[in-house]
This record gives sequence, C-alpha cells and structure tokens, in this order.
Amino acid sequence: MEDTASAGNETSKANCTNDYCVSDEQYLDMIRDYIRPSAFEWLLITFYLAVFVLGLVGNALVCFVVWYDRQLRTVTNLFIVNLAVADLVIIVVCLPPTVLGDVTETWYLGPVMCKIVLYLQVCVPSALIAEVLLVKALTL
Repeated sequence: MEDTASAGNETSKANCTNDYCVSDEQYLDMIRDYIRPSAFEWLLITFYLAVFVLGLVGNALVCFVVWYDRQLRTVTNLFIVNLAVADLVIIVVCLPPTVLGDVTETWYLGPVMCKIVLYLQVCVPSALIAEVLLVKALTL
C-alpha cells in the first residue's frame, strides 16, 4: 500500500517544474513577493540612500576644498583627505552591495565581487583606524 502511495507521489513530483510543485505563474509571484521590499525595508533603503548621498557629497567637498586651496595642503589636512578618500571607497564600493544584500537577502553580484567587497569591508576600516591612530600619535 505504501509503495503505491510513494510511487504516485514520485510521479506527481516528476511533473513539477519547480521545487514547490505549483504553477509557474504562482512560483513567479512567490519570487516577486519574496524580493519586493517591505515597508521597513523601504525605510532602510531611504536611510542608506541618505547616508550614501551625504557621505558622497561631504567627502567629495573635503577633497575638493583641500585640492583647490593650496594653503590647506598641510600634513594634517592630507591625512583628512586620505580619510575622506577611504570613506568614499567604503561608500561607493561597500554600501550598495550591503543594501542589496540586506533587503533581498540574496547575493546577486557573483563570487568575485563577493570576495572583493568582503576584502574591502575589512581592509579599508582597518586602514582608517590605523591612520587615525597615526594622526593622534603625530599630534601628541
């Protein structure tokens, strides 16, 4: 009796085109519902967008002002420019993939970008901390 039930179940699974054994339209609707951001995720996206724009504009202005005015090209200000450039790298390279991963809970950018982003997310903040310690040590 159990053999016929399992054989019938295997036959019905053989006719399925996806893991959930639903129609393709229902399956696509399930995927869209999973990927579509919720209200909280839209709030998170808005917050990330504000951080992205403010960080991009603020750090670019720091770099531009020090580059434009020759009197501001001191050792301390060049360290600050270096911090601004490192912050720009974090904002441009690390923030968009982080938002994408947080909202969709899926990695779409492939294995190479995964390694690059993770490497930069570890190395750039470590370099920033080392630089802040260096600036602090030089000003003592």
